[in-house]
Amino acid sequence: MTKQWRISLLLGVAIAISIIIAACGGSATGSGGSTPTTGSGNSSNCVQGSITAAGSTALMPLVQAVAQKYEAQCSGANITVQGGGSKTGLGEVEAGSIQIGDSDVFAASTQSDLVDHQVAVVTFVLDVNPDVTGVTSLTSAQILSIYTGKISNWNQVGGPNLPIVVVSRPVTSGTRATFKQYILNGTAESPAKATNLTADSSQLVLQTVEQTSGAIGYTTLGDSDNQGSKIVILNIDGNAPTPANVENNTYKFWNIEHMYTKGQPSGLAASFLTYMTGPDAQAAASDLKFLLLNQMSSSAIQAHQPSS
Repeated sequence: MTKQWRISLLLGVAIAISIIIAACGGSATGSGGSTPTTGSGNSSNCVQGSITAAGSTALMPLVQAVAQKYEAQCSGANITVQGGGSKTGLGEVEAGSIQIGDSDVFAASTQSDLVDHQVAVVTFVLDVNPDVTGVTSLTSAQILSIYTGKISNWNQVGGPNLPIVVVSRPVTSGTRATFKQYILNGTAESPAKATNLTADSSQLVLQTVEQTSGAIGYTTLGDSDNQGSKIVILNIDGNAPTPANVENNTYKFWNIEHMYTKGQPSGLAASFLTYMTGPDAQAAASDLKFLLLNQMSSSAIQAHQPSS
């Protein structure tokens, strides 16, 4: 009897252990046998596949940084980020050759099939070559005169006796369109002396300004800050490009950054666009000197809406 009781006891313990192991193993997966992966601190599920986002070179550093974060967390996701200019991005996404078109400006009213995803605010600045001494700020009127050829030497605005060389971006540039709308009051550029770039690249603008005596150009605050003493950032109308001045539209050279899709996005494009508004993306935006939309005053946002 004692031997049989011991055998029964051992069998009971073995069965109990098997039940516990089975229960623990079953809790490792959901009903489908796998647990969905999510980005750290984000509500966006990871999605595999490949997409391309192209267009604005001003927005490009932020999209690249966030794409790298997404890919690091989401195995099997491949996000290609390219420049080309805002108008190029809008045209390519409408044609269906890319999944996301990045733009510094609103799509045209004729592009009604495009869906706008607004992700941040970019601050633009005027940069000059360090040879331009004695000039720390330009008025809107002076800038207009420089970019229409009425002022052609820096000594006309308190600087040295040095010809002004305007570094002009291509017509596909959203930065150029922003500059025309909010700084030149809708007037087209026609400077006395210009270096006309054929590629829309913020880095190319900065390189040209740095290497050209008397040069002036415009690019993003983040890119310009990274150049250090190689270029000089000017105030506009006495206002520095600080977050506070941008947020209330005292400093007017800024714009809303858009990521357009043709129709409502799906798959990896939808997941990535959701991730672009999450905490990882917001941290990247802050590092690159972009502002969040919720930092802006309602009056500032209204001032940068397309005219009817």
